[in-house]
Amino acid sequence: MIDLNVGRAVNGYEHPTTVKKRTELRTTRDVSPHSTRHGGLSRLDHDHPVPYVPPDEGGPPGQTGDHNDAPVGRTDHRAKTHLGYQVKQLGLGAYRWETPHGLARIVTGQGTRRIQLLKTTDGTTIGELYDTPYNLQIDFN
Repeated sequence: MIDLNVGRAVNGYEHPTTVKKRTELRTTRDVSPHSTRHGGLSRLDHDHPVPYVPPDEGGPPGQTGDHNDAPVGRTDHRAKTHLGYQVKQLGLGAYRWETPHGLARIVTGQGTRRIQLLKTTDGTTIGELYDTPYNLQIDFN
C-alpha cells in the first residue's frame, strides 16, 4: 500500500520507481499544458521542475522526490529544457507552466486552466489571477 500523505525523496538524479508511482497516482496524466495523454505514464519522462544540481556542485540532498517530479512527454520535456519554458511544482500534483512569451497555465489531474501572472516591474512573479465562471466584480471604493 502506498501512503500518498507521506512524501518520498532520494539523493540521486534518477526518479526511482517508488517516486514515479506516487507521482503517477496523484497526477493521473501527462502534466504538460493541454496534454490529452491519460494513463501510460510509465512512457513519460519524469522531469525535475527545479533543475537537479549534483551534490558535488553544491546541490542539496533529497532533490529527487514527490516534491520535484513532473511526468511529461519527450517533446514537452525538451521544450522546457531548451526553449525557455518554465514549470513550477506548486504542490503534489499541481504545476504552473509559463511560456517564454509570458503565457501561463495551471495543470492538475483535472486538466489545464489558463491563468494570468501578476509580476513586479523586474519580472518577478508575485501572484496569479484565475478565470472564473462567475461575473465577479470587486469594488474597492
